[in-house]
Amino acid sequence: MTDADAIARAIEGGGAAQRALYEAHHAAAFRLAYLLLQDACDAEEVVQDAFVYVFRNLRRYDPARGSFWAWLRVVLVSRCRNERRRRQRLRLVSLELLDAAGQAPADPKPDSDPANVLERLGARRVVWEALQRVSPGARDALTLRYYEGLSYAEIAATLGCSTDAARARVAHGKAQLRRLLAAPEEEEEMVCKSGVTRAAKVG
Repeated sequence: MTDADAIARAIEGGGAAQRALYEAHHAAAFRLAYLLLQDACDAEEVVQDAFVYVFRNLRRYDPARGSFWAWLRVVLVSRCRNERRRRQRLRLVSLELLDAAGQAPADPKPDSDPANVLERLGARRVVWEALQRVSPGARDALTLRYYEGLSYAEIAATLGCSTDAARARVAHGKAQLRRLLAAPEEEEEMVCKSGVTRAAKVG
């Protein structure tokens, strides 16, 4: 069953057609949400929310504007952004409350570590960790470009910006990554120089 067939049947109330769409796109949706959120539980929750939204709004889907997956991807990325903003608000408020109550935030579970997933995909841990320090807009663009393989036009459609803006976000993200990845070497060089200076003074 093609997506078009499944959508037509789902609009008519076909539960099996909805399941077919879900099964066809769930893995890709979860992978993208995981890349953006770095937490399995949050990723699954966002994926479910995105599917609920598209199933409720199937009549609004316009195949002339792109594939079903492209539409779902736009909804999913929007939900991931909302989840990140929600987390940020909670962090700003809750850390002081936890500290006042004598509680510490729980350590992340090993299976929620995004590096573990991306290592299985052939990515280097150091690159992934640096990517998490890139500004959110640029990080989303880099993820869509290099982990999802999207064109700049597709990134623009997904993020709701112009193609030039998508290209600029990717370039900005790459520049940030280069600085972050070079930082450890620069710091080590500074430490070495500092040590040589101190040794010269002692001598």
